[in-house]
Amino acid sequence: MQGPRGTKREEFEEVLKLVNYVFRESRNEPPNMGKWYPLIFNYDNLENMRIVLEDGKVVSHIGISESKIIVYGCTTKLGSIGSVCTHPEYRGRGLASLLLKDAMEKLDRDGVDIMLVSGGRGLYRRAGCVEAGIIYEFRVPQDKLKCFNFSDVELFPYKEEYLEEIVKLYQEEPVRFHRSLEDFRMILSTGAAMNRKAQTLLIRKDERILGYLVSQLPTQEGERKVSYIAEYSGARGAILDAMGSLFDRYGVQELVLSVPFYDEEFVYLCQRMGLDWTTKNIPGHTVKIINLPRLMERFCSYLQERLGKKEADLVKFAQEGDSFIIQLGKEQAVLDQKMFTQIVFGNKEPKVALKVSEKISKILRSIFPLPLVWPGLNYV
Repeated sequence: MQGPRGTKREEFEEVLKLVNYVFRESRNEPPNMGKWYPLIFNYDNLENMRIVLEDGKVVSHIGISESKIIVYGCTTKLGSIGSVCTHPEYRGRGLASLLLKDAMEKLDRDGVDIMLVSGGRGLYRRAGCVEAGIIYEFRVPQDKLKCFNFSDVELFPYKEEYLEEIVKLYQEEPVRFHRSLEDFRMILSTGAAMNRKAQTLLIRKDERILGYLVSQLPTQEGERKVSYIAEYSGARGAILDAMGSLFDRYGVQELVLSVPFYDEEFVYLCQRMGLDWTTKNIPGHTVKIINLPRLMERFCSYLQERLGKKEADLVKFAQEGDSFIIQLGKEQAVLDQKMFTQIVFGNKEPKVALKVSEKISKILRSIFPLPLVWPGLNYV
């Protein structure tokens, strides 16, 4: 066995052949993994295409996309994990577990604090990943069309001449990925978002670009054709006005819109319109904090704003094995890593009573949950 290690340049096509076989061709789908996930499958990311070789060939792979994220002005690093697979003839040997362990060690070395995994299988849960990140899922049936204002805004397909407009709109988001112009150009050219074909549409009124949304092409769910909004940015009211025209554009009977809990303006507008909603964790994903002390150090200014500088300076975080520790002066609480991750990023399940002092409990309530960035176009 060779590995785990990064991919060599001459092995790139072999890795792509493996992931296409597992995720596409074995399911009678076109081999488009390279096109749909360029944040992983590109020659500048070879060290993050982690592989194991047996019998002289690539048989197992885990993909990593490392990104800076911005949360209320604080910057940290997030590692998105996807395209995790083993050739059927080599399964049952623990190769995926080996690769995941290697990936987490590499993320820590690279200064990555949060791991966001596209999936919730036992492999990830055994490694400490949990569901987290609260969102409101609004389902918009066709009979709610009267809620939308069709005359005020125009919705039209993205062209590269509008790339800078999209970048500006996304830059205004308080919780977002750091995407270079090249990143945006690359991911907008895929024609996909969150593992489905998708179209990016701009919203315009009086020659002014007010926002954009990324709409997945319709899927059949029972008797209804449904379209999911994979990402949005810009003026929330304009986005809502524009959504109404998606019913005619795609011939759907229902739209599904996921709004993170911290986007309070959009949540309020959707609820005011009488749209049905449920709360969920980020669908199809699990999360692990790789390095809690470093994460909270990077959120120092956030803590000072929430607690005041004097108290924030007294709060310390530590990590020992599967335990996370919060200390306030002479008091401390040792919490299970999985539970603490759900405290940090939020969890839709009822809160569990924590055996901590009232002072530490107050600290936790004051600073958590932190917003967890929505995967959107960075989905891998």
